Amino acid sequence: MNNPTPDDPRITALQNYADVYARLTPETLNALRDVTTPDICFTDPFTTLNGQNALCAYMGKMFEDAEDARFIISHHMLSTDMGFLRWHFSAKVPVIGQWNFIGMSEVTFNADGTLIASHTDHWDSGSKFYARIPVLGWVIRRLAKKVAQ
Repeated sequence: MNNPTPDDPRITALQNYADVYARLTPETLNALRDVTTPDICFTDPFTTLNGQNALCAYMGKMFEDAEDARFIISHHMLSTDMGFLRWHFSAKVPVIGQWNFIGMSEVTFNADGTLIASHTDHWDSGSKFYARIPVLGWVIRRLAKKVAQ
């Protein structure tokens, strides 16, 4: 596949997807359907799911479980066969309190490049989530310290 050209539909698809995530709220969840394929595959450190219904339900649960959840998209890039989004997530979550971290999403496109076909999140769930849970976090931090020595 050649490098992207200015009229490449994937540029618009990636920007539209980034815009939907930047404005994502419980009221705007269905906008994900406008920018993804019906059989989208979504993967993050907690789950892998398929389909728009599953994706909307998963993100809806995030809003139920976290207060003031939001994504700030800081960068987006189109490569020869995929797109990338760099983002900052923040929310207030029971048990761990205020939660902030930076992550990266790798996305692929449908055949004509107009919709997102897959989304894979990359972020450190060990230090950014599990290590913040009382008791479990103490164990993880202790193990990490031992490995670093």
